[in-house]
Formats: sequence, C-alpha cells, structure tokens
Amino acid sequence: MGSGFLLTPTSDPIPLADEWLPGLEALRRLPSGGTALLIGATDRGKTTFTTIAARTLAAEFERVAIVDADIGQSEIGPPGTVGVAWATPDAAKLHDLKPAAVFFVGAFAPVSVALEQVVATARAVQWARARGAQRILLDTTGFVSGPAARRLKAAKAQAVQPQLILGIAREHELDGLLSVTGAVTGAETLPLPVPETVGRKSAALRQTRRLARLSQALLKAREMPLPLSQVVIVGATLGTGERIPQHLAQWAGNALHLPVIFAEKSEGTLTLFLNGPPPRAGWEAGAAPVAEHFGARTVRALSLPAYADALVGLHDASGRLLCLGRFLGLDPERDEIRVSTPLPSPTAMERFRLIAFGRVRVGADGAFLSEIKPGEI
Repeated sequence: MGSGFLLTPTSDPIPLADEWLPGLEALRRLPSGGTALLIGATDRGKTTFTTIAARTLAAEFERVAIVDADIGQSEIGPPGTVGVAWATPDAAKLHDLKPAAVFFVGAFAPVSVALEQVVATARAVQWARARGAQRILLDTTGFVSGPAARRLKAAKAQAVQPQLILGIAREHELDGLLSVTGAVTGAETLPLPVPETVGRKSAALRQTRRLARLSQALLKAREMPLPLSQVVIVGATLGTGERIPQHLAQWAGNALHLPVIFAEKSEGTLTLFLNGPPPRAGWEAGAAPVAEHFGARTVRALSLPAYADALVGLHDASGRLLCLGRFLGLDPERDEIRVSTPLPSPTAMERFRLIAFGRVRVGADGAFLSEIKPGEI
C-alpha cells in the first residue's frame, strides 16, 4: 500500500520533554534488533514520544522501524490497520512517513478484533525484524483499563516479545499493566510521566482525523466484480462453502418462505443467504426437511444486506495487503461479489486472492456507519 496513504508533510519538529529523556536512553541501550512496546491511556503522549524517539534514533541508527498498532488513530497507514514505516531524522510527524507495510485488522476499537489485532501486530514486528531493523518502536491503542485490556496487552506483549516496555502514565495508573506485561515477557519496564505540554484531543477531533485518513484510503474507489472462484474469504461466511445450485437454493427458500438468492454448504451446515433482513423468529421449525434433503445437520439463514458497506482488506496470494475496500453486494447469476476499492495499480485486480472482512461498516467517504455484530455475517 503505497504513497496513497501519505498525508501532506508537516513542519516544526516537536521538542523532547526532559521527563522523557530516560525513555530515550533506554531505547539507545537496547540490543540491535530490540523492540520497545509503548503503552498508555488516551492523551498521554504515546504518539508524540514515538515521533521524537524515532526521529532521534534515525539520526543514530541506520534502520529504525515504527509499528503503529493504534488502529483507531492510525498515523501510519489507514485506520483499521497496523502500519510499519522506516523512521527518518527529518519527519516532524509520524504521518509524514511513507508506509512500508500495512496489515489489515478491520475495526477501529480493539475489543471486537482482539485476535486480529494481536496477529497483525506480531506480523508487523516480524516484518521489521526480517528486514534488519536495529530498533523497533511499537505504539499501541489507549485501551489500558479493565480485565479485557490487560489480557489484550499481555497477549500482544507475548506475541512480539519486546525487550523494553515503556508506560506513559499519570501517577500510578499503569503500575498493574506494566507488572503484567513485564512478567509475561521478562522485559525491562520503565514508567514515564506525562509532560504538562501534552494536550487532550476531543472525541470529535479524533473522529474527524480518522475520517480524513480513511477517506484518503478509499479515494477514487470504483466498483469492480470479483469471481468467487478467484478469491478466498476470511472473516465472513459467504464464499466459504460449496455452492448449492441456484434452482435448489430457490427451492429451499420456497420451502421455508424465505427470500433465498444464494446458498452454500460447509461441514454439515447449509447456509441460506437472504435478499432481505434476518428471518423471523421461529423459522427454523420447518428446516428439518430442507436439512435432510441436502444432507446437512443444521440450516442457518444470513441477511446479505448485512454485508453491505463492510470494510474489507484485499490481499494478494502472499497475504500482502494491497488496498482497502467496501463490500457492495453479490451477483448470484454471475457467481461474483462486488466491491468498491481504489486500484493501487492497473494489474492489482488480477492479483486479488484473499478478501478479509472487517467488523465495521463504512460509507463511501470513509464515515463510520455501524459495527458488525458477532454472527451477523
């Protein structure tokens, strides 16, 4: 994913606060290839520290990688992804840097995509290590409170195995989290204070920045068909089973009084895709004869309109993310799905092999529409 995700460069580098000097020195002491994990609540200065540290280290080391795992407020790559960039001594902001690699997560809040976020973050760090990074700075989300946050941060720490964990906090708010992440990795932990110069961003400002970055990622998107036989789908039921002939799918719909336009069978489950909302309660009462006809143990029904506007990541055969897109619909007659996506290159469409469904719906302008609930697609 190239320069399309690079925003207009800014000027006036941010100065280093004296309170953060111990963190910078700890980064310098890391062994070659060492990773530092940054944790902290919202508006504590994690991204500011990462920016300053990366710029400073880039003047001292040849290859300094930044992994941006703050999926809601991404600076490297679009929201809903984990991005990697190589630091430069003259970058005033992280979004001045060109993404070197981007890994799809598919949501803006970590709770609904904990597994996907951990995997994407681990892949990003592994990518940087494999390419000779001498220092890796891993910035994370501001999700730090409660049992779920502890589990997520502990899992992420275990997956990337940092040598240093920096916690930017007010007073002792991160003591427990630093203790947990340090215990599961054996990493050095270092609390850092929040300088008075660190300001607060309103929720409206954060939403505006997210919209701007996602809108840029979807800029010049156009509708295109993709044969179901060409792609592998993850994160959704559609396209994951053996297709049922269209006349039999329609027969099942008539038998159950459902607007079925497509059907698949996988591992003993017959899935009926409806051209309408989810079915009424109690529809399963008449499903036994249909299940028996198809040799299925269970029958489920999903609404195809529920798929509409889902954020998707389009990958090549190697699993490399090529671009983001939105799911538009299914053409059962042509056995094709329709997506809206900007083509990164004239040949990109031919390279699409994997479509990963996210857990949010977005508009053509990148605006957040709704979350996709578990089991909905």
